[in-house]
Order: sequence, then structure tokens, then C-alpha cells
Amino acid sequence: MNFIDKLERRFPRFGIPGLMKYIICLSIVGTVIALIDISGILPVNIYAQYLSLDVYQILHGQVWRLVTFILYPTIKFYGNMSSSMVFIDLIWFAIWAFLYYQIGTVLEREWGKFRFTLFYIGGVLFVIIVSFVYYFISIANTDPTLLSSYATMVGFEDPSALVGFAVGQAANLEYLNQTLFLAFALMFPEVRFYIYFILPVKAKWLAYVYLGLMAWQIVQCIMRSDYYGVTLIVGALVNFAVFFIFARGSSSLTGSVKEKRRKNKYKKMQRPHEVSPDGSRHKCAICGCTEITNPEREFRYCSKCNGNYEYCSEHLFTHEHVR
Repeated sequence: MNFIDKLERRFPRFGIPGLMKYIICLSIVGTVIALIDISGILPVNIYAQYLSLDVYQILHGQVWRLVTFILYPTIKFYGNMSSSMVFIDLIWFAIWAFLYYQIGTVLEREWGKFRFTLFYIGGVLFVIIVSFVYYFISIANTDPTLLSSYATMVGFEDPSALVGFAVGQAANLEYLNQTLFLAFALMFPEVRFYIYFILPVKAKWLAYVYLGLMAWQIVQCIMRSDYYGVTLIVGALVNFAVFFIFARGSSSLTGSVKEKRRKNKYKKMQRPHEVSPDGSRHKCAICGCTEITNPEREFRYCSKCNGNYEYCSEHLFTHEHVR
């Protein structure tokens, strides 16, 4: 029994049924907030000033940000965008929401609510931990005079507030959501997705594309000295790896999929037992005996023969396999 199986036995009620639909609903709310922010209806930026994972503000009492940063919009809108661009982004958001709702629902059905909730909440905690660690390291390793002068230049009285604001603006669950697809591809590598609704591509190849894009994003972050972006990507991949390492051998992860494949393969080999004129249901493909003519014999299908061939116990292990 692996570590996650033990956790599930100890906390059997842990887990949120239908978690993915709540995640999608939160993403929709975050997108609406983003639309309000770029519209200029309100004099403040709602997400940045009240909801983001601003570590400085969290340490000064705004603890709700530990949860509300999940509202970070999947589609990032920018000011002065044309209505057509906003419309296109909303179309892509709708496609993203539909796709990831399906993926998350399948994963929860295969893993169970405990494991799926553990995976997602574990990823959220990774983002929070990484953000706090980066906040303190940045303050400790940055020249105080330089940091103070830059903070004053952009309107922050406390240099630490500038660092916290920057972290809050960048903290998001984009890479955690991408690892959901990696988990899906690991379990169902042969499932086909239709790119632009036309080009069929197997999930395993799309997973390689995802990993390649993540690697390229890491390179880009390093080139512009965005080490926080690097930690977010690596943190999501570490959460993915740790979860599957601790779940190794679990019957509800990749093991269950393999077991289902074996069962499906076995079912395909079977054929409905047809009743012959003499009333028999089994007939040996070699000697033609049945359970009526030879009731002492047992009958089995051969998994190595190409087709549905049934043999009696006398010929099951001695016949020549049909290719």
C-alpha cells in the first residue's frame, strides 16, 4: 500500500466532489473581474489590489488572498484592447474551460475525489509556498538602497510592498492546470484530440508539446531574469512528479487504466455462447467435443490465437496458435 492509499484510509471523507466544476466557475468569475478591470468602470484594479497573492499584504492581515488568488484569469486581458481581441480571447477561454472540465472530470472519476482533490490542492499549496520563499529570498538578496529607490519611484513607501505586489501579479495556477493534461495523457496516451477541430493528435504527443513549451518558457524566464516564473513552472512539475511517486502502485491511478485495458481486451476475445442444435455451448476447435459429449473436460479461449478459438482441456496447451 502506497503513501496516498494510507492517507485515504485515514481521511476517507477528504475531497471535494465535482471539484473541477468549481475551478471552472472560479475561472469564469476571475475572467469577469478582469473584464471589469480593463473596462475602467471602477477606479481600482480589483484583482491586483484586493485578491492577488500579494505576500506583503497577506503578512499584514489580508489572509483571504491565500484563497482569492485562485481567481487569477486564465485569459490575461490587457488595457486598451479592442472589442474584437477581447471576443477572440473569450472564445479561447470557453474552449479552455470546456476542455479542462472534461479532463478534470475524467481524472476525478478514475482517481476518486480524494486523490484528485489532493493533487489539485497540493499544486495550489506549492504555488503559495514558492511565492513566500521567493518573496523572502528576493528581499534578502536585493540591494536595500536600490530596492528602496525603485519602490519610491513607482509609488511604494515600503520596498517590501513592491516585492509582494510583483509576486501577487505573477502568481497563478496556469502551470498546475497544464499538469492536469499531463496526468490525463499519462493515463490515456492513445486518446485523440482534434486541433482546431480538424487535425487528430494523440494525447501522448500533445503531452510532449506541453513539456517542450514548458521548457521553452523556462528558458525565456531565465533570459529575462524572471526566476519567479521559473519556480512556478518547476513547482508545478515537482507537484506532478511527487504525487505520482507517492501514488506508485495505486489501483486507482495508472494501474486501474491498465487493468481496464486488460479486461476490455479479454472481453473482445470472448464471444456470446451460442446454443448449438444439440444444446451445447462450448466446442473444441481441434476435436469438436462439447461439454455434452465430454462433460469431464473444461473449455477455455486461447489469448494467443488471432480470433475467438475455444479449446478443450486436452488441446488448450497443445494446439498450434492461429496467427
